[in-house]
Amino acid sequence: MSDVPAAASASSPTAAPKADYHPLLGVVAVVIGAFISTINTRVTAVGLADIRGGLSLGFDEGSWVSTTFSAAQVLVALSGAWFSLVLGPRRLLLWSSSIFLIASILPPLNRDPAIVLGLQLVRGLAVGTFIPAVIPFILRELPRSWWTWGLAAYAFRFVFSQNLSSSIEAFYDENGLWQWIFWQNVPLTLLMMAFICLGMRRHPLDLAALFGGDWSGIAFGGVGLSLLFAGIDQGNRLDWLNSGTVVGLMLAGGLLIAAFVANEFLVKQPLIELRALAHANICIPPLLITLFLFGSSATSFVLPDYLTRVQGLRSLQIGDVLNWIALPQVVLVPSIAWVLRYVDARLMFASGLAVIAVGCWMDTELTHDWAAGDFLPSQLVEAVGLALAVTSVVTFAVANMRPAWAITIAGLIQIGRLMGNEIGSAFIQTFTRIEEQVYSNLTGLHLITGATLTEQRAAQLSEVFADRKASGDSTAQALLVLDDLIRREAYVLAYIDSFWIIAWVVTAGLVLMLFLHQPPPNPLTPPRQTA
Repeated sequence: MSDVPAAASASSPTAAPKADYHPLLGVVAVVIGAFISTINTRVTAVGLADIRGGLSLGFDEGSWVSTTFSAAQVLVALSGAWFSLVLGPRRLLLWSSSIFLIASILPPLNRDPAIVLGLQLVRGLAVGTFIPAVIPFILRELPRSWWTWGLAAYAFRFVFSQNLSSSIEAFYDENGLWQWIFWQNVPLTLLMMAFICLGMRRHPLDLAALFGGDWSGIAFGGVGLSLLFAGIDQGNRLDWLNSGTVVGLMLAGGLLIAAFVANEFLVKQPLIELRALAHANICIPPLLITLFLFGSSATSFVLPDYLTRVQGLRSLQIGDVLNWIALPQVVLVPSIAWVLRYVDARLMFASGLAVIAVGCWMDTELTHDWAAGDFLPSQLVEAVGLALAVTSVVTFAVANMRPAWAITIAGLIQIGRLMGNEIGSAFIQTFTRIEEQVYSNLTGLHLITGATLTEQRAAQLSEVFADRKASGDSTAQALLVLDDLIRREAYVLAYIDSFWIIAWVVTAGLVLMLFLHQPPPNPLTPPRQTA
């Protein structure tokens, strides 16, 4: 509906004789916004228990705190880039950041679940505009020679902030500062707003484009995807199709998505140009983003869950392990961005997936004795793979932008980011839970009451409890310990299978690379030799 690359040359800061704004500061603003969005999504999920306790929410009520926040972001994922271009990034981000700042102050001051969820909805809608505004701003305001570095900054915040979030939440947890899960946004958002004022020029409001937009598509697509997201997010907790809530959410979401597809073929100016999906370089990158996010679940879920359940580590200790992935990004992402000036992004992304698979394969040697330090080699390997994959896939996706498809590609990138992350996370959580149940059952079948080995082990444990005063029935205590040992080993086996399936799925995803072709020559592609 608006032409990003076409506008890039016309609005480049080099074309203005005297600018009262500094585009590089604008890039800092949108990157801070992207950082705020990712940090809030992750910290809210990791710190959910602290939020439930601090706000006196029940388990079911508390589970919707993170779901509502994330689903609201999905609501504006397709249309965020369009709003940024029609309203202008300065106007949109100042409005949304102001709303987000105010809404972030209030949750710790309320105890009414309905008000808390309402504030989460408002916060999610506001912060949902932050990330979609990044790519259009980079392409419109930066000189073409700076595009690679702007996109690298955009890619950097994902792996860095996702893994750093555990350390941030752990600090709040250790110091009883759960309110700062929300209040951290006050200084961050004020800083972002300051850079917006310094780094973004004022765009005239395009009322004709605003009122002539595809509002039916925005409504159908946004609400439909949000309902699907909520159903997937609650699926593992409510046992998927055995829950009427999950079925209802996914059915309603599916019907609205069908209405959205029909709408896009019927309206004169569709929000998403569906015909663009006939091109492999347009439809495959969102799948590659989903694949990358599935690979990242090895560090975002499997590893932290193992360290919590099996090793009993505290959040601060787990955060120290994940920092091995976060901190190397400071060096890795700029280095990879430089290499992408000379090497095909497809080759770089394929290398990234392969390295992620190797890191997961290294973790399949897992035993219950593995402590935090045992993961250091595999986490350093994963850090390289994640940096390679995210930087190259974003660069490749944007390199295929055509003026007429700019909004379409920007929207698809956001849907791949949000829905891909949720689908991968939900799958691996459900897979791990089911595998643990299977292994617990299979192992328990070999624990036969009255068998010699069982009785011997129970007797050994009973002697330990018999020596302790006020320990109760020593035999019962021994059997409980045996049950815990079985569950522990079942979880270890489930985590091993999870690492295996991530490795194999990521490896199989390399097949998608065969369908990609070189994007047209532009500042994001390496120079080509001519005969």
